[in-house]
Amino acid sequence: MSKIAFFSGNLSHSGGTERVLSIIANGLAERGHEIMIMSLTGTGDSYYELNKAIKVYWICSRGLQKDILRNLKYMERILDDEKPEYLIDVDIILCFYSRILRKRCGIRYWISWEHFNYFTKFDHNQRLRSLARKTVSRKSDCLVVLSDEDKRYYRENLNPSCRLKRIYNPAVFEEPALSVKKEKIILAVGRLTKIKGYDMLLKSWAALEKGYPEWSLLLVGDGEERAALEKQAEDAGLKHVRFEGSVRNVEDYYARADIFVLPSRNEGFAMVLLEAMAYSLPIVAFNCKAGVSEAVEDNVSGYLAEAGNVDSFTECLAKMIGNGSQKRAEMGEKGRIKLQEFKKDKILDQWEKLFRLMVEFR
Repeated sequence: MSKIAFFSGNLSHSGGTERVLSIIANGLAERGHEIMIMSLTGTGDSYYELNKAIKVYWICSRGLQKDILRNLKYMERILDDEKPEYLIDVDIILCFYSRILRKRCGIRYWISWEHFNYFTKFDHNQRLRSLARKTVSRKSDCLVVLSDEDKRYYRENLNPSCRLKRIYNPAVFEEPALSVKKEKIILAVGRLTKIKGYDMLLKSWAALEKGYPEWSLLLVGDGEERAALEKQAEDAGLKHVRFEGSVRNVEDYYARADIFVLPSRNEGFAMVLLEAMAYSLPIVAFNCKAGVSEAVEDNVSGYLAEAGNVDSFTECLAKMIGNGSQKRAEMGEKGRIKLQEFKKDKILDQWEKLFRLMVEFR
């Protein structure tokens, strides 16, 4: 069994990155690996429940670019005491700490785990993230990405000298009960941010709502774009749109909905697609970067619209509504079958195989 240190940006966040980290860390701990997590920032409480055997260290920093020396000294003490074999960044931008820690603490294997995709940009750290991608491609022992599509982007643009491995995110709801009767609900789940494309979804729904008065669009999630999106819906005169906000019972929404939509401009690997597939929901999504087509099979378990093309998305959604309940159920069931590729145990097997390979080919 291995001793593994995960290095997270903020374990208190409720985001998809933290959710996946909790699933993988818990799963590895259950398999007998010794797991610890260092959280650079956070409140001192993990948003997602962790196995009691997992040690958590809160670095209590004010941020990535502040108190760097104090952060490094504290993490050095932790790693010197714990002596993990593997150090895994749970966001490549943390590599600037990890590269130093790896050398100072004698870490045998440094893995960087990309949770976005090669082309993802953020205004506040765009240059730093670009430098991080180059750094991990040259200096880490392994870069883990979330899709074969993103693996191709890294090879084409950076030609990494490190090991490059694709490991999908695991399914959260693997075999939920499907006894709830479906309603004429089109469901979207995620943070209300620009990158998630809800403004495009509302434009699409504005072209369809009057033609399908028995259907409703439900948006589950919250975020900085909520007020602007509510105003957009009001200005468009939309009557069958509901903003549900953040909920703890998201499973109930998946169980009741009949269609799932993903209007994102950009994704790392959308966990919500796997959640929808677990509930046998047919999917309409933009075929954006990256990995959407590796989860949703076009014309099989859903329809993939041209990335960013609202008219294409509208056509796909109208086609899905027009399919009828039986056809939608058949497509949803094919998605549920596809979900077998993303089962937690299979994903954990791939992580353990990576650990073994790194030892064998050191």
